[in-house]
Amino acid sequence: MQAFFQKHFRADRGFYLSMLALSLPIAAQNIISLGVNLMDTVMLGRLGDLAITAANLGGQPFFILNILGFGLASGANVLIAQYWGKGDTERIRRLIALTVRVVLCASALFALAGFFFAEPLMRIFSSEEPVIAASAEYLKTLSLSFVLFSVSNCYLMCLRAVEQVKVSMAVYSCSFCINVFFNYCFIFGRLGFPAYGIRGAAIGTVIARGFEFCAVLVYMTCIEKKVRFTPRCILLGSGGLGADYLRNSLPIVGNELLWGLGMSMINMTIGRMGQTFVAAASIANVMNQLCSVFTFGIANAAAVLCGKTIGSGQGRREAQRVANSLIFVGEILSICAGCVLLLLRGPVLAIYNVTPETASTAYTLLTILGCMEPIMGFGSVSIVGVLRGGGDVNTNFVLDCGLLWVQAVPLGLVAAFVLHWSAPVVFFLMRSDNIVKAIVCLPRILSGRWIRNVTRE
Repeated sequence: MQAFFQKHFRADRGFYLSMLALSLPIAAQNIISLGVNLMDTVMLGRLGDLAITAANLGGQPFFILNILGFGLASGANVLIAQYWGKGDTERIRRLIALTVRVVLCASALFALAGFFFAEPLMRIFSSEEPVIAASAEYLKTLSLSFVLFSVSNCYLMCLRAVEQVKVSMAVYSCSFCINVFFNYCFIFGRLGFPAYGIRGAAIGTVIARGFEFCAVLVYMTCIEKKVRFTPRCILLGSGGLGADYLRNSLPIVGNELLWGLGMSMINMTIGRMGQTFVAAASIANVMNQLCSVFTFGIANAAAVLCGKTIGSGQGRREAQRVANSLIFVGEILSICAGCVLLLLRGPVLAIYNVTPETASTAYTLLTILGCMEPIMGFGSVSIVGVLRGGGDVNTNFVLDCGLLWVQAVPLGLVAAFVLHWSAPVVFFLMRSDNIVKAIVCLPRILSGRWIRNVTRE
């Protein structure tokens, strides 16, 4: 058994310390980000189901923008991690500059659409006039933060690929406190501030995003020394890396964008099944994301460590051992996450001021997510982490995005609007693609065909 483990897994302490050094700050950052969503849901829950529903649907354009930004940065990180293994910081700076420019343009378009076309956008997600009016008000204010968030988040995500993760945790920790404080003030009108209700949550978010942007500029200009990317570097040319960036980024961007649109289709389906389902799904999804942050941290660490191993030329066998080790750890964590989710269903729901029907539906959805968490965790580490870090971006696209549109979205639409099945059944069907992903992904990982060096000499 020991010989088998040493052949197929990393056994040295230093590797697992590196994994922890990468994954824990990323997990902490996600806890902080999701903590903001949780606090928003709890605070707005005091105003009733309509407030939770409006914030959830009004945040959908930002969700799509966030997914797009994640895809653009992840596409760059495939290259950045492997160039980091080579120690080529000049090309890393050029890749960051190229990515920031693209993200800046995309976020500006989303901001204009969210500010000037808020109500037409919300009519896509709901047919209830009170929900449309409230969510449009939320979106119009929130859109003021789109450019600030996208640029700062893109830079912080690129730093992950060069193993700089503590700065993002520090920035988002402070941002969390600012966001919660101003949400409390502007939602309920505390400490002399006006009470804006649903719009107050968006105002708190805009203030927090402004802080993040300023903090990133200070860090970029005065503190960061590994890559030495400054605001001036945004004007750097691609240095011949444009084609490489497009080749690796387009499948990931397409993947993330189509995945985000698919999730928005799912949210549209939920939204048109009524406020109860929207509020219950919002609560369940936030709780699931909080419980799975450590698995997500391992997935991000896998993308960096697999890419770095391939870029440094340590060989296919070593890359496979790194992948096996990360997937094993991720699976243990996802099993634990599922158990925690099942144990905390009752106590968490007791916090919310929602109707008994909403609480009952949320309890059932949390049960479904808790049971599916080990399968979803395996897919997250394998697809978002190993395949992406290894440069196998086309397989990543097919598994992560293709199955969503071929299976989850059609099944959800048919179950909801043709067969008129219950909310929990529809919810399960819209998550069922994760089962097929895991079954198809495992042979790909074991074959080693995902290992590809995408750097230039």
